[in-house]
Amino acid sequence: MVLYLGENSYHHKVSMSRQTRIVVKLGTQVVVDHASGLPARTRLNTIVGDLATLKRAGHEVIMVSSGAVGMGRQALAIPGALDLPLKQACAAVGQSQLMALYALLCKEFGIIVAQVLVTAQDFTNREGYLNLRNSCEQLLSLGTLPIFNENDVVSTAGIRERGPHADGSSKKSFDDNDKLSALVAGKLSAEILVILTNVDGVYTDNPFNNPEAVRIERISTIEHLATVSCAGKSSLGRGGMSSKLEAAKIAGLCGVKTIIASADGEAPISAALSGTAGTTIDLGTRAATSLLSGRERWFGLSSGFAGVVTIDSKARAALERGPHSLLPVGVTKVEGDFSVGDIVSVIDEQGEEVGRGITSQSSVSLRAVAGKRTQEARGSLTSQEKDEVIHRDNLVVYRECHDDA
Repeated sequence: MVLYLGENSYHHKVSMSRQTRIVVKLGTQVVVDHASGLPARTRLNTIVGDLATLKRAGHEVIMVSSGAVGMGRQALAIPGALDLPLKQACAAVGQSQLMALYALLCKEFGIIVAQVLVTAQDFTNREGYLNLRNSCEQLLSLGTLPIFNENDVVSTAGIRERGPHADGSSKKSFDDNDKLSALVAGKLSAEILVILTNVDGVYTDNPFNNPEAVRIERISTIEHLATVSCAGKSSLGRGGMSSKLEAAKIAGLCGVKTIIASADGEAPISAALSGTAGTTIDLGTRAATSLLSGRERWFGLSSGFAGVVTIDSKARAALERGPHSLLPVGVTKVEGDFSVGDIVSVIDEQGEEVGRGITSQSSVSLRAVAGKRTQEARGSLTSQEKDEVIHRDNLVVYRECHDDA
């Protein structure tokens, strides 16, 4: 399936006249006070009160919260940079404190919280993903507030965005909770993702460095998204504006509107939803993965993948014309070790991701047949492997639409 990304007639104000499923993401800089390193209780209490208002209005709310590592660092009094074992130790200490804080704050509004710790593998494995989705649906039906966080105690943080690790192992981290929030929104069929941060939206330049930077009210195309300057990141969190824009792109591929807004104010979420604050990123209804089945959402927008397949320009053009299967003749490079049935990322020779799919060939066989025509490659494949590298029914291709039709 090919996803078309283009313009639509959406207005900045989000319609909330019916029950809406909303994912709200809080970054470390929102949860933890930068000056003291302590939880930002006043701000969090305001946000929880805003969430309670939305829930009373009949909307379903899911939270994705960072902050466990920051709270653990403060509790353990560890200064300076953290290596991976220290970061995981801080996460183990801080996660229980983070949930205890949310439970206390939410109790005042009659809300029961539910902790949901996940890794990228929970989204990559089909059975695990279905179990996660079913559990979350049940939690929402019971009126709870599911709070997601990456399980940093067992996940590997700081992995590069594309491709396997240097040791050949597959990607096991979301890189940051911005992308996790986009995956949660997309795979749990949310309609809106609100990312609360320390700035009141997306700007034409870094507002902390350039006083003439102007807030962008709306972004409606991938082309516009790609032109936004997003240098810099917070001192506490793993991501910055670039990761938030990448999250908005992932959410957009799922047909989810994203609003990036300030966490400050009397009702920051409601203000963002009303269109009076923040930047709304809506890539258009034609992009919507609502056209995809649940199975296609699973592999097409998976955070984890077992390997990377590089294709030439002719293969990319054929896939984007679609629907076409990926054949060995178009493959120029294979990274990682994967088996038949694994999810792989497909990129072009410039490193841009073209799509994702379920491979019909192992990495060993594909390396042997890469660049060969189907008849020539057939003799190198096992009886369980297919002629095509990825069948068109097991492939989701990301394609940008440059017209307004």
